[in-house]
Amino acid sequence: MPRVRRALLFMPGDSRRKIEKGAGLGVDSIIMDLEDAIALNNKDAARACAAAALREVDFGRSERLVRTNMVIPGWIYAQDIADTVDARPDAYVLPKIEEVEQVQHVSKLLAEAELRNQWPLYSIKLLAIIETAKGVVNLREIANSDPRLDALIFGSEDLAGDMGAKRTPAGWEVFYARSAVVLHAKAAGIQAIDTVFIDLNAPEETLVAETETALHMGYDGKLAIHPRQVDPIQRVFTPNPQQIEAAQRLIAAHDAHQQAGTGVFEYEGKMIDMPMIRAALAVLARARACGLL
Repeated sequence: MPRVRRALLFMPGDSRRKIEKGAGLGVDSIIMDLEDAIALNNKDAARACAAAALREVDFGRSERLVRTNMVIPGWIYAQDIADTVDARPDAYVLPKIEEVEQVQHVSKLLAEAELRNQWPLYSIKLLAIIETAKGVVNLREIANSDPRLDALIFGSEDLAGDMGAKRTPAGWEVFYARSAVVLHAKAAGIQAIDTVFIDLNAPEETLVAETETALHMGYDGKLAIHPRQVDPIQRVFTPNPQQIEAAQRLIAAHDAHQQAGTGVFEYEGKMIDMPMIRAALAVLARARACGLL
């Protein structure tokens, strides 16, 4: 069963206190950030802090992720991996992925670590952030680049900057890319994670509404940048009892009609065909993944 990633919470990799706080929140995934949250002169300390946290902190059920710096020749991403991989994170998050070769190169580094430590091959996963115009254009190839790749993440803020676009609350300037990321992820059979919600002063219902849009688009989860965003995001991506019961009733009615030799049928005033059945099955799949069934 795929790992549940409803909310993925960024925590600065150089703050043991914040990492420990995140580990106690019950969030699905914690991303210890070595990129944007860390000043260049503090990268070594952040790597050491993240590695120590991986070895010493009880993360409970939370997935333990490390975001590296950009995967470009001669840059410091290789040190990010070298200093943390033997502490065995569950996955690495790779920013600004634009080419297949970036994913495959990191995958080879992780395969070497798995061999050295006698860990199962592909046990450390990769999540790639798509946040540049070139990354969007190359989505098909990136999504199918490596067996280790487990999810695509949409990064709206950097994408808008890369395009010279102005971010707006409606988000039409990044809507094509937001749709393309989830489309290519699902075509490749991997997860899709939606972008951050940056307005920390907005009312919770605004975050909930944006998260519901991501759910309706087919996303599996959403990035979080503050602990108070975790519960609203995870709540949206968790089917409630009424949704689960409705899906179960619909599937039972479908099965009964199938046994009677009926394809399309009327149910509660609606004509039911396979797209609606698949939607109900998706609700039940999410419920099972969340441990509700």
